[in-house]
Amino acid sequence: MTPSAPLTLDGCAPTPLASYLKALGVLRLISSPANHVAERAADPRARGWWESERFHLQTSLSRDGLFRFFLEDYAPSPIIAPWNGRAGFLEGDADETSNRTGAMLMRAMEETESSRFRNMRRTIRSLRRSEGLGEYDRLRAKVKTLDREIKKLNENEKKIKGEEKKRIEKLVKASKVQLLPTLRSETDTEHLAYMDACYVLSTDDVAAPLLGSGGNDGSRDFGVNFAEHLQALFDFNDGAPTDRSGAELNAVLFGVVRKLDGCGTIGQFSPGQGGPNATAGYEGANPLNSWEVLLILEGAVAFTGAVTKRLGTANGSRTAFPFTFEPSGAGAGNLSSEDPNRPRGEIWTPLWGKPAAFVEVAAMFAEGRLTVGRRMARTGLEAARSVARMGLSRGINAFERYSLIQPDAKMPYQATPLGRFHAPDRPRHDLISDLDAGGWLEIAQQRCSATAPARARTWMRRLQDALFQMTTSNGAADGARYALVAIGGLAGWLATNQKIRNFLKPPPPLSSAWIRQADDGSAEFRVAVALAGLGLPPLERRRGAEENPKPSAGLPMAVHFAPIDEKRFCDGRRHAWSSDQDYPRTVVWGANDLISNLTAVLERRLVETAVRGLEDKPFDGAVGAGDADVAAFLSGDFDDARCAAFLAGLVWARPVQLRGMKEKDKRVGSVATLPFAYAVLKPIFTTDETLRRFGALNRGTQLPIPPGLVARLRTGGGGLDGRVTDDAVRTALARARASGLPSPFDPAGTDARGAGDAGGRIGAGVRADRLAAALLIPVRDRMYANLFERAYFAPGVPPEKRDHATEGTYDAA
Repeated sequence: MTPSAPLTLDGCAPTPLASYLKALGVLRLISSPANHVAERAADPRARGWWESERFHLQTSLSRDGLFRFFLEDYAPSPIIAPWNGRAGFLEGDADETSNRTGAMLMRAMEETESSRFRNMRRTIRSLRRSEGLGEYDRLRAKVKTLDREIKKLNENEKKIKGEEKKRIEKLVKASKVQLLPTLRSETDTEHLAYMDACYVLSTDDVAAPLLGSGGNDGSRDFGVNFAEHLQALFDFNDGAPTDRSGAELNAVLFGVVRKLDGCGTIGQFSPGQGGPNATAGYEGANPLNSWEVLLILEGAVAFTGAVTKRLGTANGSRTAFPFTFEPSGAGAGNLSSEDPNRPRGEIWTPLWGKPAAFVEVAAMFAEGRLTVGRRMARTGLEAARSVARMGLSRGINAFERYSLIQPDAKMPYQATPLGRFHAPDRPRHDLISDLDAGGWLEIAQQRCSATAPARARTWMRRLQDALFQMTTSNGAADGARYALVAIGGLAGWLATNQKIRNFLKPPPPLSSAWIRQADDGSAEFRVAVALAGLGLPPLERRRGAEENPKPSAGLPMAVHFAPIDEKRFCDGRRHAWSSDQDYPRTVVWGANDLISNLTAVLERRLVETAVRGLEDKPFDGAVGAGDADVAAFLSGDFDDARCAAFLAGLVWARPVQLRGMKEKDKRVGSVATLPFAYAVLKPIFTTDETLRRFGALNRGTQLPIPPGLVARLRTGGGGLDGRVTDDAVRTALARARASGLPSPFDPAGTDARGAGDAGGRIGAGVRADRLAAALLIPVRDRMYANLFERAYFAPGVPPEKRDHATEGTYDAA
């Protein structure tokens, strides 16, 4: 048989959740023998998929055939929750006479002989025979009777009856614990699917967030709603469709607009429908399609939970249900972290783009789990990480993300869409796994909960949002940058909080891939990368060990941000806090601006040189900035706050040489455009080993930093007239000459080569304090050669061949 053209169900879109569930319901019902009056599937080979924001069906049924199935052959599933008080089974002695809606509907379907209601009738009768349900009903009724009797007694009699009531209430609790397991063993087979969609049997009988708190949403019993709308669409006597049935079916499947006869809401599945407390002004009756209610609940049955908790869900009971996770505000900027009403959970509805039979869809939901490493994803963030790692390998194009939120304590829960998460074309490396080391991320989230200070909660929320963004296809780079900033902010909070450091270790080592992904090519980022690698072995010199021996690492930049164990940090092991009882003197980074903090670090490192008896100046770094980056820093056209925020996070990442640092950047400038004062001073703030390697110093010779030089630059502040800088340049040239590194420029004479800037001063146009901060930035080896050539002599010219008689002077006036 040639397959007919696919049917496009315009009434079934990915959002809201109600519309998605309708599509699942349609595919499930036409594929199920149990849901056909003749007990054979309408089309067992039917396939469905999502395309162009609509659900599509490839089926042997024509449009008319699909209508005929639902109107004439559809046999409803037994969607009944007998454990709920309004479902019609807990009426006590009034079961046969109760006029409550649930009881009346159950009796009506129990008495009908229509083959359409075969499943409902069989289930209701099996529940009537349940001893466990009967015992639970009798005990509940006894408690209610005692309540009525106690109101009429005197104080002494109340006390006696009260003791009896307490005894019965204990029996009620014990009976309720055994009720669900008993029902599973006694009820009809077709009823088990709905039971398992409502609950997972465990020590605490976990309820599915999708179906409220066990098949009900507050006082709304979904099973009673289901039966009410069945009665609106079909005659309970013979199962024939009512007059409104066909027209409403056309609207719910194909989106045909028509005036609806029914009114009401469908609860949490479709927010914004109106109802009590749902609007700010006037409200009217909300039109409601009865077929919509039926198909939504028929589709919800596909979200069947596991009979026992799934592997790895001990700490997240919600994950026992398909694609259901612990609530998380990550990646949802419209949710407030201060909301006192915690969401019930998150549901991620999969959207697949290739035709799939319901048996395949059911298998996907039966597994219904996403993993992070070897454990199951428990939160929305972990779900996003799992999808990003898998890509399209499982055939799922995207997930629509919902959070079951209660906007107000007096309002019902709502399945609020949080956006769509698209699976990447190919699996991506999970950089976030670095934060899982030692359970750091999970512990940090716990410690930054509602009881934590506002500063900690703010940084954690920013980190969660950034990590979620890292998992998306178009936000990975921005997400990595924001995450590094947030990690730096959290580490700053930890550094000042001794109590929390007893429970939470420093951020774990981040791979260099973080830096590559976050790189935006800006001077601010590259300067931050160079500064973050201060004190670590230079990457440029790891080759050719005989010519360029690997220098020893020490005093990493991170020690200026937090009280960490320096040795463990340099060895690449898991980071730990310093064991010193006193707060380490190396932690000098504070709330000041970038320039002040960098200068404080510079002075602290000079002090540590003397205190530790270091053989060389601690100014080498793993990677170096380029001349264009330093020029941007000195020019003032530089975002200090942005660089400082990057640096606070980058100190926890393993360094890497970025491409922009390896190639000369001609967009901003070169060594020739750097201030002459910088060319003079930077070699002074360079390790002696580097100077010897370039032939600037003889073996055994040192070039110490003149005492008080940094202090003079720091106190010179932001003045641009150059007086303070001129003094520093004179001092530096004199110190270099004394160490065997003479310059063509005489510190006491006139500038013969025109080295002076505007106004005749070497330091004019550059802030003294900014110049001091720039001296801390490690630079590339190539840049050193150019600096020597500009301010001193060309590299490689031995001292004995330098013609001191031809040295020029610069004008210091």
